[in-house]
Amino acid sequence: MKFKKYLLFLLFEAVGGIGITKVMRVKAESVFELLSYPLVKMADFLGAMSLSGSIGNAAAILIYSLFCLIPVFVMLFRMKNKTFTKIDSLLVLISAVLFVVVYLLINPSEMGLHGLGEEASMVAFSFWSLLVGYLVLKFADIVKNTEGKRTEKLLSLVLKITGAVFVFAICSAELVTTEIGIVTVLSFANTILPSIFGVLIVIYCLNVLSEFALDRYSENTLKAIEKLSSVCILALRVTVSVTALFSVLQLRFINELSNVNFSVDIPILSFGFILLVLILSNFLKDSKALKEDNDSFI
Repeated sequence: MKFKKYLLFLLFEAVGGIGITKVMRVKAESVFELLSYPLVKMADFLGAMSLSGSIGNAAAILIYSLFCLIPVFVMLFRMKNKTFTKIDSLLVLISAVLFVVVYLLINPSEMGLHGLGEEASMVAFSFWSLLVGYLVLKFADIVKNTEGKRTEKLLSLVLKITGAVFVFAICSAELVTTEIGIVTVLSFANTILPSIFGVLIVIYCLNVLSEFALDRYSENTLKAIEKLSSVCILALRVTVSVTALFSVLQLRFINELSNVNFSVDIPILSFGFILLVLILSNFLKDSKALKEDNDSFI
């Protein structure tokens, strides 16, 4: 079986995700809040040190400065090794944001009303979002300057990460019960179906990539692309139909439902991923057809 190890990884992830979100009752939001934990603890440590006396305060300022300058140190290291690129300039901004974030975590009163509750730790996400953006740009730069099999490996890695994200989305989905059973079922299906199809499409993409690596113009590659295209079309038809039916049934039973949600609950990212893969699969099919036409003239 192809991708046996990856499928096994997804299975373990699903079991772990269900255990965390359903058995241990840990919300998905709480899992993401773990990202703020290191910065919050560092801020607590520096705050306690600064209150210990003048020496402690001086030490806290030094540690605070060195810690927040880590991104700048990374940039200088890359400059020294002549691996610096324009994208690495973002490290200066990341360092500046880190100075502000840690300061606000040490002094939550500076955030006004936002610093009075537990939400104060959420300020850490401004740092993490910027760091993730930098890493994505770096990854894109690596892909741009990569050719051949290494490009295929990078694409395979991106697909596998995407599949893992879809699996987590499935495991963390909440079942909202209503008075009408079919509405409950459709509500849950409307939430998880795009992610289920997302995982399936990732597997088919990996299969196309595997055949593509062997011979991009072979019949096996074409068959794999056609299967991928069919799954994408099926995914769009099913998910859109379920969303439409769910909205219609809510309208039909509006007098019997205590919780009605007519917001446009369309999983844009999932649909975007499916559409992108569908477009790429058609592009690959057209490329093979063009290759065959060119060969017929030679």
